[in-house]
Amino acid sequence: MFEFKQMSELLKPYCTGESIFDFYRLIDPKTHEVFEYDKDNNLRLQEGSCYELWERNTTCPNCITKHSCVKQRQYVKLEFLQGKVMLIITKPVKIQNKMLGLELIKDITFSMLGFNYFRSENKNVQSIVSQFNELIVKDILTGLFNLDYIKNYLDNFIQKEAVFNTLTAAAIDVDNYTEINSLYGYTVGNQVLQYIAGIMDKTAVAHGAVAGRLGPDEMGIFFIDKTAAEVEKICEEIYEQAACTPLKIQENSLDIGFAYAIASLEAEDETDDFIGRLYFNLRAAQGQRLK
Repeated sequence: MFEFKQMSELLKPYCTGESIFDFYRLIDPKTHEVFEYDKDNNLRLQEGSCYELWERNTTCPNCITKHSCVKQRQYVKLEFLQGKVMLIITKPVKIQNKMLGLELIKDITFSMLGFNYFRSENKNVQSIVSQFNELIVKDILTGLFNLDYIKNYLDNFIQKEAVFNTLTAAAIDVDNYTEINSLYGYTVGNQVLQYIAGIMDKTAVAHGAVAGRLGPDEMGIFFIDKTAAEVEKICEEIYEQAACTPLKIQENSLDIGFAYAIASLEAEDETDDFIGRLYFNLRAAQGQRLK
């Protein structure tokens, strides 16, 4: 690969935005408002929210604009729109002292050999794109939502639902996870995480909640309109379920336990405040458990 700055002037016209992309949008990562930035350098607010283009009535679960602006780097995703596969590249830009995500959009329906093959075989391309997008928001090992998705979920809840609903979360930390890896190897450690994640996922589905992996051996469930006492009871049920069926490791049985803690969203909380308090409570719970 060769850097663009070394490119011949003969090739540069082939690489302009107009040649490569079909559309652009500017997105406010907090409000999801859409802007045009015209040839006269006017920043114009457009009607509707960014996710409406993809025929959604709420924010995209795989929103990359917010991540792009927060982490100050480029992100890429695919979307399916009216029978077409669209490639979206988002880059952070600052215009008129406003941090926005620049979306560069390309119809790649007939540009990717793989999609043409699936079409010829009567495969559901929309399903394939959905599976790809699901991988973006899921933790590969546990199948739970990843931390980026959880943060996006909390941002949206705080912006839209916190006035009408409450949110309470429980976080767990697996006991002796480092020792398990040292004694039995990472394969066994992964089995432990997957075992507990399976229980967490089933619990989340049963209560209309969202379960995610928050760290190497930390997981959380986020409940809407449940009291701390109700969440405490659910945590006890998860603990009993995890402990009552020891994992079979070679000829041995491995007992599973974890520390857990609970936090409720407060009126002035931002996402990082809430997650920080949840972690703080979890560390305190671990300390009590070690005594």
